[in-house]
Amino acid sequence: MGCNQHLNFHESSLCVSCQIELPQTHFHLTQNNPLFQKLKALFQLEKATAAFTFQKEGLIAHLIHDFKYKGNLQSGIILATYLAYSLQESLFFKKIEGIIPVPLHPSREKKRGFNQAEIIGKLLSEKLKIPLFTDVLIRVKKTKALAHIGDEERWKEIKDAFIVNPTYNALPEQLLLIDDVITTGATLTACSLAFEKNSSIKLSIAALACRL
Repeated sequence: MGCNQHLNFHESSLCVSCQIELPQTHFHLTQNNPLFQKLKALFQLEKATAAFTFQKEGLIAHLIHDFKYKGNLQSGIILATYLAYSLQESLFFKKIEGIIPVPLHPSREKKRGFNQAEIIGKLLSEKLKIPLFTDVLIRVKKTKALAHIGDEERWKEIKDAFIVNPTYNALPEQLLLIDDVITTGATLTACSLAFEKNSSIKLSIAALACRL
């Protein structure tokens, strides 16, 4: 899936060379890591990690593009497995009580056929034995494709895009919000604002990749 070369008998999906090339962040080993510092300046959160560094032309970008836009779910599962292992290894994510994927607008999810954050969340839920809540956060605003617009426009576009499902009277206190790629942090900030009315919620963040 990475270099398009033939795999050896002991390899699966990614060859050893491509696995070595994956730019792991190891942010899960340090609570006050660069991603946490970046997001902490935007909204209140407990912890933050991403498995990989995102570079526009890199292997991670290739795998995530295949996952999101070409429907190659195996690419997403490979990367999500790395994220799951890092969360299992971390000392800072032990108290998480619920996993919430960043939702797509229903029209976009229908067109794509899946929500990539939900697929990531399902794998994490299975590996970590933590409940997945797919309908707590609702995307009520159909935004432009954020990857294709500038940073300033992105913040305006995503404002007021999310609400918390009013049918939930009570939620676990320690929630882990899941996304595929973190760039400006605009989407996560908008999600956090939706949770602000419930002051007891403590929000942590995990993603496949981040751009710092």
